[in-house]
Amino acid sequence: TNNEDWVMKDFCRRVGPGAALLLLALAVPGSTWAAISADQKRAAEEYVSALVLGDPRAIAHSIHEQQLELLRKRLLEELRLEADRNDNVLRTRLFGAGTPLADIERMTPQGMFVALVNRLRFSARPFESIEWLDAVKDDGGMVHAVGRLRPSKGQGDVRVPVLVSLVPWGEDWKAALPFELQAQLDDLKSGRTRAPGVTIAPAPAPASASAPQGGVVAPPPAEAPGTPREILDLLDEASQNLRAGRCEEFYTKNMSPNFRRITAPKALRSLVSACESREEVRERSLAALTLARSTPPQLQYEGTRAVFDLRGKGLPYNQLVVEKVDKRWYIAD
Repeated sequence: TNNEDWVMKDFCRRVGPGAALLLLALAVPGSTWAAISADQKRAAEEYVSALVLGDPRAIAHSIHEQQLELLRKRLLEELRLEADRNDNVLRTRLFGAGTPLADIERMTPQGMFVALVNRLRFSARPFESIEWLDAVKDDGGMVHAVGRLRPSKGQGDVRVPVLVSLVPWGEDWKAALPFELQAQLDDLKSGRTRAPGVTIAPAPAPASASAPQGGVVAPPPAEAPGTPREILDLLDEASQNLRAGRCEEFYTKNMSPNFRRITAPKALRSLVSACESREEVRERSLAALTLARSTPPQLQYEGTRAVFDLRGKGLPYNQLVVEKVDKRWYIAD
């Protein structure tokens, strides 16, 4: 069952690679020990080397593309079902509230994996070489290779066990999607753990949404204590303009005169046009405003500038800045 699969993955993660391999050999029907081939060693070492570097793109390159594509397909199905319910909890947990679904849909399998791995924990000790011991054959042609890392000079003499699952790739081999990272994704999706700096914010209303019949307006999003009322009013007005598709007003009334002064007229028209024609642009800006509303600002320059820290929220920028010009607050950038 799915629950049994999760228990197995969690057990393997806790007991370590050596015990996990023994468990596989005993528990997987028809599994057998086999000598590891040169091609399998190369594929396994490519994956472990990427872990040592801590480079998400190198890790993605070392993993079989079909497995990454299956992961992308499965997550997109779940995210689209969630969007149909006007929810964003899963999207926020995995990618950040500032990442619109349309942006996720455009991600390649490798690009999606990189975005996910940036929110997970992975590492391997630097090594001089790997002493490969044996392999366990599994269903579907999968092979679990086990070895010991011989540490680099100055890293002591403890040889740490390593386990890499491999799948056929034509006449060659590639690493399978690691069970450890799959277990961490399950933890994030279910809320058992949370990526650093991630908060679950209310889903912003679609930019084309209007107030319900009868004049009843949904309650405003949460606000952080200590945020000046004038700044909250600015964030609310800017959000209302975006929801109503009033992009011209957003850029001429809510963006700072300093921003408009240094932005060429042609570039400003392009920004307005992109806002009017692309819902994901409005959705991303709305998410930033909603997140800023619930984030305590850092006030600077005698209270005339406020910086909202939006790192780890899935936005293409790390902060939202508002400034006071001629006694009125505007969005600076």
